[in-house]
Amino acid sequence: MKQWLFLAASIALMGNQALAQKYFYVEVPFKAVSEVGELRARGLDIAGINLENNSVSLVVTENDLRATRDLGVLSFREVDRLDEEYKNPIELEALLIDYEKNFPDLVRRESIGKSHQGRDIWAVVLTQKHSKVQAPKKAMVVDAMHHAREVMTTEVAIDIIDYLTKNYETEPKVRNWMDTYEIWVVPMLNPDGNNKVWEEDTMWRKNTLGGYGVDVNRNYPYSWGKCNGSSGFQFSDTYRGPSEGSEPETKAMMELISRVQPKFNLSFHSYSEIVIYPFGCEPQTVPEPDAQIYLKTAKELASKLVRDSGSGSYKAGTAYDLLYNVDGGSIDWMYGKEKVMSFVVELNGSSQGFQPNYQKWRDSTVKRQRPGWMYLLDQMAAPGIK
Repeated sequence: MKQWLFLAASIALMGNQALAQKYFYVEVPFKAVSEVGELRARGLDIAGINLENNSVSLVVTENDLRATRDLGVLSFREVDRLDEEYKNPIELEALLIDYEKNFPDLVRRESIGKSHQGRDIWAVVLTQKHSKVQAPKKAMVVDAMHHAREVMTTEVAIDIIDYLTKNYETEPKVRNWMDTYEIWVVPMLNPDGNNKVWEEDTMWRKNTLGGYGVDVNRNYPYSWGKCNGSSGFQFSDTYRGPSEGSEPETKAMMELISRVQPKFNLSFHSYSEIVIYPFGCEPQTVPEPDAQIYLKTAKELASKLVRDSGSGSYKAGTAYDLLYNVDGGSIDWMYGKEKVMSFVVELNGSSQGFQPNYQKWRDSTVKRQRPGWMYLLDQMAAPGIK
């Protein structure tokens, strides 16, 4: 109670400066995962969880404070100003052009769709164009930034491009991956939303349809609107859209997956330091015989990822095991419709949040993610789901 009163008093002293442009991370405890779902049902913006101390981080404005008053606030801090070293859509496009120019035999850039505001949704395919492996090569698809405020996810995607191109000549394992497979990377699936993060609202999550936006990761057709894992209210952060698969970002990803038929999809989100696998609606689970290899792969992937604290690794589970019900999510569609093994990695911990200091956290974060995506590339030759 004292924490909450102090937080309210601190914001009141800021006067008018604490209006919509000011956000705060508020950490509250939970005893059971069901309580996390209850917070979501109250309309609170759940930013992430911390499984080391069983706490939930909420993103709140001054107007949200009363909704947290009865939750036993553990800590709070103001959301830092967005670090300008993160990439906006224009900077990302220029960077991808440079990779294609500097590594013409390894990189091909492709627009897989257009956003509502006419921006290209860029993908890069990484492969040795002149290798002796006959087409079609087995593929893996990596995507980042379904949610606009999750800026570190794009940095991880960029690091994949950077690492594979710059180490092709010197690392035999990288050469083998690039000669044998196609690695598709979509670094910024939601460029309109990200542009809004830079220009208007640093905590914007959705795309920009109609000014209210759609949560792209609640818009996929599989189990769309099935289990209260999204909202039908336009101004909710989890608004699922006017119809299933309605959004250009969703369509772009679905068309890419249907076309290249990858063995794996890896979708980067932030934050919580967990690995999520299908399905999002309780109690649905991956059926046998796929379940054994799917769940084994998820747990091994999680074990490769070291927490930001430097001790312990990520935990694997379904969304409803670890967070709350999710319907219309990408990984459910990937497996449920296309039989692609798909995983969400929620990178970074609660102490970093959505937009940690770039100089302090960028390099350590992308390095900690390398063992995960490299593990999946190593598994490309292993038996998969049927």
